[in-house]
Amino acid sequence: MKRTFFLNLFAAAVLLSSCKKEEYRAPSITGIAADTIVLNIGDRIVLAPNVKNLKGNSYAWLVNGQATASGQLSYTFEATASGNFEVTFKVDNKGGTDKQSFNIYVEKPIELTIADQLEVSMGKVLEISPTVNGPAGNDFTYQWSIGDSVIGRQRILNFISPAAGTYELKFRAVAGKQTATATRKIVVKPEQYVQNAYMVLEYAPAPAKNHNWAIIGNAEFWKFGHEFQLPYNDFLAKATAMRRDNVAPSLVIGSWGGYAVFRFDHTVANAAGKPDLELTATCSRLDLPAVYVAYDRNKNGKPDEEEWYEIKNEDYGLEDMPDYAITFTYNKTETDAKRIYTYYNWKDNQETPAQGEMLTNKTFTSAMTDAGTFSSRGFFPGLSMTDIPNKKVAILDGWQNTFTRKGKRITKNLTGAPPFSQKLNIDIDLAVNSRGERVQLPGIDFVKVRKVVYPVQQDFINAGGQVVDYNMDETRMLHVGAILDKHLIK
Repeated sequence: MKRTFFLNLFAAAVLLSSCKKEEYRAPSITGIAADTIVLNIGDRIVLAPNVKNLKGNSYAWLVNGQATASGQLSYTFEATASGNFEVTFKVDNKGGTDKQSFNIYVEKPIELTIADQLEVSMGKVLEISPTVNGPAGNDFTYQWSIGDSVIGRQRILNFISPAAGTYELKFRAVAGKQTATATRKIVVKPEQYVQNAYMVLEYAPAPAKNHNWAIIGNAEFWKFGHEFQLPYNDFLAKATAMRRDNVAPSLVIGSWGGYAVFRFDHTVANAAGKPDLELTATCSRLDLPAVYVAYDRNKNGKPDEEEWYEIKNEDYGLEDMPDYAITFTYNKTETDAKRIYTYYNWKDNQETPAQGEMLTNKTFTSAMTDAGTFSSRGFFPGLSMTDIPNKKVAILDGWQNTFTRKGKRITKNLTGAPPFSQKLNIDIDLAVNSRGERVQLPGIDFVKVRKVVYPVQQDFINAGGQVVDYNMDETRMLHVGAILDKHLIK
């Protein structure tokens, strides 16, 4: 009987103990996302996970394994240092244990370092390359400004000013929610420059009827000493000297494909929102030249081929032949008692080539200048009468007796659009690359002017209203005069 009593008592105790243990169910943590929480230094975040089965629980918070708080369901994490942090929440009771972790990344603060002493001459480019440290990744954005004017949106600033003075530069970097700024004063020293792009680096005319390759100045004044029949390099030097002292002298570029390359003695600043250059050219309103600009980025003093960009104008993209070319070849010179006859041939690059011969026929008496020289008007480029008494001609040193002019061709009917001397405003902000994409240039050092319009015209008098090729007609030749930096006030 006693044995039965004790067995019943033991069973009751076991049953009672089992009932009490079931009251402490193991805790369960929810509400913690797997994504990493990104903070900046100075940020605070309240971490408050959900807990199921609260009876008898004890709570602990650990940051990177180190206990930081206990007895609370939430924890405020303060970002005081950058790096990766694992914030673990641990729950214990008699029924079991659970723990989950928040992953937090505190980004590095943005730190900017700029040289203390900034100085540059006006009309020169100074590359300012600040050091930027901060959050990993490539989501930085930048802004350079002077007062209310934004002058750059890249980390590296190519600073240029057309005016002397002291300016305060402000540099701002933004990454995520962070923003940092730094300011520096920059001193721009005064200099004396020539406003005109007076240096002639290359002269590549394309001949035409009565074209005058030796003219530096007004083409109609050939008799009055505007001709300079010189070897090629001497001609460039003479044109350079004349254009330095006077903005009026022009060069006759000639027919389609002719061009010339000019250089400033400083870098012309690219000022936002306004034109930077003024180009004087003789052409019609429908026959505008193509203008190309180059910034001497590698400072080698010459325009490298990859540095050229076209200024987008109203004719941009209208070319019907993007890769047109004409080859000109000097043929011969013949004379008789009164006249001289010079011949050259031309031929284009089409599958069925257009070609022809140009003849210049002039008397000796009417071709003499006031200085007693035989005019080069109508001669092949570089051809000069080197011996007037014996009527001998020669191609002067540096010029070529055959050459090719190539580029894009825009065929236009120019009926009713006579050429005249006009001033064209050029905005460097309109420069585009070979794909038509805008490029950002701090300024430019070189200018190339090329004739790209191939003129045709309705001839109602002589051809019954037919379209006539006027490319090598003397009335359709391009003349290029002054190329002025509009930011230099003279």
